[in-house]
Amino acid sequence: MNKLSTIRYMGNKANLLDEIIPAIQKITPKDGIVLDIMAGSNSVSYALKEFFTVYTNDIQQYSYIISKAVIENQTETISSQKAKEELENYIKKNRKEKRYNFFEKTYSDTYFSKEQCIDIDSIRFAIENTKNEYRKNLYLFALMDAMCKVQSTPGHFAQFMPKEHKRIIPLQQMDLFKIFLEKCNDYSKICFTDKKNKSFCMDYKELIKKNEIENVDTIYLDSPYSQEQYSRFYHVLETVCKYDSPKVNYKAKYRDGRFQSDFCYKGKVKQEFENIISYCSNNKKNLVISYSDHSLFPVSELEILCKSYFKNVHSKYINYKHSTQGKGSNALHEVVVSCSNIA
Repeated sequence: MNKLSTIRYMGNKANLLDEIIPAIQKITPKDGIVLDIMAGSNSVSYALKEFFTVYTNDIQQYSYIISKAVIENQTETISSQKAKEELENYIKKNRKEKRYNFFEKTYSDTYFSKEQCIDIDSIRFAIENTKNEYRKNLYLFALMDAMCKVQSTPGHFAQFMPKEHKRIIPLQQMDLFKIFLEKCNDYSKICFTDKKNKSFCMDYKELIKKNEIENVDTIYLDSPYSQEQYSRFYHVLETVCKYDSPKVNYKAKYRDGRFQSDFCYKGKVKQEFENIISYCSNNKKNLVISYSDHSLFPVSELEILCKSYFKNVHSKYINYKHSTQGKGSNALHEVVVSCSNIA
């Protein structure tokens, strides 16, 4: 099964692929289409790519960039050598002329050192001058991966560590450009197929109105589990992808206008699940949900909701250590719920 070298990500399902992929395979035609409707780090979509036509969606731009790079892309690769040839002159130009300097002005000595911020700005300027769309996305993916490697944080971008923290010095001394080049080599070999995969970047409520997904056979849903908004944890990655120089607020320098998922509100989460479950049932689509038994919406209620719309509902509980992004891990059960109306 293909595994993706991807960004450090809360709730990444890379260690659960052996449970999730067979559940999807069991209820999806061999020549079928699977939509990963909240793709996140894209580890599940990448594993599915070997078996099905894959559509991905996520409202966050950074996830969309990853999807374009390794799911929709079926021709392009990058390497450290290609990066040097294609980007180095632009990087030198930006270091001299400061065409891009938002990270240096905004984030120096917070999530990154000043020198790391200069590297981020300069690499991002060079990437913007890359003509091939898929290589551009791959370089952005490698840049995000490098940023996650050096970040002066407990494991996410909701906060940065104080200057006196013992981990700060070695992290801020890391050479981001060197790590970026190393990360480019991670995408010198990518799983390619002859399928016509697609990537979307929108609220799922808008996506399910689109004709483009009417031929999807199975939807995979990996929604947020808790009150923590992903846009808070990964706002820096969103900004480096959009490079739109947003206004930032609070000590953590959050970007303005962050998306807020209703899956993260106790009073709204049931309706969010019902939106997708009812859509799948009414449009003859199978559904696979991965969720945690320590979440805002009780799994028992989720199962009842699924059974009210589908004839066949099967749940599998998996022992799993869930990352708490810098606070160790919690022993939980991941639940994979498979729903179909297959006779």
